[in-house]
Amino acid sequence: MNPRFDALFEQVVAEHGRFGHPAHLHLSWLLLEETGALGALAAFNAGLLTLAQSLKLTDKYNATLTTAFFFLVLERRVAGQTWTDFAAQHSDLLDWQQRERFLSPFYDLAELGSAAARQNFLMPHLPPKDLLLEEKP
Repeated sequence: MNPRFDALFEQVVAEHGRFGHPAHLHLSWLLLEETGALGALAAFNAGLLTLAQSLKLTDKYNATLTTAFFFLVLERRVAGQTWTDFAAQHSDLLDWQQRERFLSPFYDLAELGSAAARQNFLMPHLPPKDLLLEEKP
């Protein structure tokens, strides 16, 4: 495993009491604080997959959900903001029960639970209705 990922993982578990959805987002936020988006995403995905494999919980790892929520955190981050402020301002994002609200405009929800979505990041394929361009004659 990656020693830095391990230390951050232990930090968020200690703070949250378990490694649920808010802790996942907190970990991605911490990694983004330390490095650029692509480096943080690579460390996040590799660290989570290695952790899942070591605990024999690979059925819990989902590359598509992990990556999609990582980019939601990236999109909402503000430079200089603390995690506490981020969490307070984006409590909707930390609520696992709202995942459909975030993902259904971009994904068929049944597909998100598929083996393909668990193993590899699937690109969004349902564009948001407000982003569809009208055809010009």
